[in-house]
Amino acid sequence: MTSDVARLAIHLFGTPQIEIDKTPISIGHNKAVAMLAYLAVTGQPHARESLATLFWPDHKPASALGEVRRMLWALNKALGKSWLVADRQKIALRPDVDAWIDVNRFRLLLERVSHHGHATHEVCPDCFGPLTEAISLAQNDFLAGFNLQDSSGFDDWQAQETRFLRRQLAQALQKRICLILDGAGRSVEEAISDAHRLLSLDPLFESAHRLLMILYVTADQPALAARQYQDCAALMRTELE
Repeated sequence: MTSDVARLAIHLFGTPQIEIDKTPISIGHNKAVAMLAYLAVTGQPHARESLATLFWPDHKPASALGEVRRMLWALNKALGKSWLVADRQKIALRPDVDAWIDVNRFRLLLERVSHHGHATHEVCPDCFGPLTEAISLAQNDFLAGFNLQDSSGFDDWQAQETRFLRRQLAQALQKRICLILDGAGRSVEEAISDAHRLLSLDPLFESAHRLLMILYVTADQPALAARQYQDCAALMRTELE
């Protein structure tokens, strides 16, 4: 396959999955998958030495650089040589190929919501479509269940990305709930589902409890609103005294 007809898809919400033209690709090395994810999400070239230090911090420099070469070989073997560009100093995902990365698409959609004619914190009916697509992409945490036991630097980066993406998802859910409450044409039940998902991200998020109470009242379920208040109050007493 050549890059002018093939499409690379990199799914990083949840267990990482790599596809070329919708055909799953097995890379066979966690470090190679992690390197591809790092290159795809950061979107810039990285020095071989920095990759060696990030992924093999306990190796001697020459040995770590050898591992970088080995993982680059594994990626080129699995994907073909059209997707990565490498020279003696740096490695990157080619910027001119048709590569789709779910995390990058998620961020692009939310950026569009924030910059199409109103204040960043506001929403309008035109925001509903991009918010819905973004939320549908983030069905799990970033690289959920994936870790490198001997690469603390990568683990730290993964944890940081996870926290940031969770915050972005929480904001997207809040905005979609507000749109539904304002009459964006979707059912209150969908907004209730969004509010529960928002609480799953942070059970102590008081605004999410408040939104869920409002939604229950809107759906003519006052008993559930009262129960939600009681659950919230009990949780706050237990966790925050």
